[in-house]
Amino acid sequence: MRLGFFTQPVHPPSRDHRRALRQDREAILLADRLGYCEAFVGERLADHAEPVASCLTLIASLANDAKRIAFGSQP
Repeated sequence: MRLGFFTQPVHPPSRDHRRALRQDREAILLADRLGYCEAFVGERLADHAEPVASCLTLIASLANDAKRIAFGSQP
């Protein structure tokens, strides 16, 4: 069975932006270590609870650290 991972990162608006993005990265890297075959990242610019302003930038930051997982975006 092949598993995929989708995240629409939602965090409390009061959470530090850097901490929220670090948690999102850790979740995707964990999915990679667990053998998920793909990860899709969503973004919504109009909501303060969703700090991912550019899903492609988040994906690019993961490219060197993820070993197997393929990435996709859901803007």
